[in-house]
Amino acid sequence: MKELLMWGYEALTVLLPCALVYIVMHKRGAPVRWRRVLLLFVFAVFIAGVFYVTGTGTVYELRYMLRMDIPCKGFNLAPFSEEINPVGYALNMIMLVPFGFLAPFIWPKLDRLGRIALASFSFSLLIELSQLVNYRSSDVDDLILNTIGGVLGFAFYRLYARLTHREATQNADAGNEPALYIGAMFLGWFLMFNGLGAAGLLYGF
Repeated sequence: MKELLMWGYEALTVLLPCALVYIVMHKRGAPVRWRRVLLLFVFAVFIAGVFYVTGTGTVYELRYMLRMDIPCKGFNLAPFSEEINPVGYALNMIMLVPFGFLAPFIWPKLDRLGRIALASFSFSLLIELSQLVNYRSSDVDDLILNTIGGVLGFAFYRLYARLTHREATQNADAGNEPALYIGAMFLGWFLMFNGLGAAGLLYGF
């Protein structure tokens, strides 16, 4: 039960900002497209899972580092300079496959290889930079592998679109809408998720 509450708290820090952006962006009087709402929900849950698995940094961890004077590990900019870990590399690629697959469904303007590669790279970079505030290592290898994973997911999306004869649809979404959603979800996690504090309340330490 406590683990379920913890996961619910983690998810809400991402789901609530996503819902807020949807409410703000939704045109008054326009019908609710429930298929898109469902896709946004699935995407937000996926993003929350990525933040959890990668240990995305938060303001609470930054405060702890500053208070304890813990030095930042920095950013490794030398590609594949450390011992190759096939399992770790594969997991880093697989992690962003859903990103490349789901994003074009929600935002048809991302139905381009270059755009999805840039979106995958930017999302991965956001996570890697946040890890500078929680004494985790940030590595250019993760950026490369995550981007490849996003592109691989896009390839699966294009294959699905071809098999189902799905045509790319144009809509009135602002060009910066994906960035608004992802940015809001990241800020929700960064500002609202206090993992140590929540665990202390739940488990009494």
